[in-house]
Amino acid sequence: MASPVSKVRIAAILLVALVGASGGAVSHAQTLGPPPGPYAPYNAPPPGGGVDDAAAARMLTSRGFTNVKVVRRRGPTILLEANGPRGERVQVVVDSVTGAINGMKVIGFGKQRY
Repeated sequence: MASPVSKVRIAAILLVALVGASGGAVSHAQTLGPPPGPYAPYNAPPPGGGVDDAAAARMLTSRGFTNVKVVRRRGPTILLEANGPRGERVQVVVDSVTGAINGMKVIGFGKQRY
């Protein structure tokens, strides 16, 4: 009878063999919209194509952000600062091609910055 350690080793070897046999390829289904879940509205592309600075500010305002200001534009990325729905001051990264929010960082609360 095999010891518990050897059973674990055999299972690990079989797992590696199965993953290696698939070539590491992952099959993805074609998606026609944003992925489901709580972040779907943030990942949805804007209607009509890309967004400019003013459209990015309007998009954040429509999502509950206030005191929205465009900080700068870096290539296809727009950096904005705004007050979030709970009052926290955040820096938001928006992709100007898709209109998706790519990142958000809390930088303060209200008018105070950390």
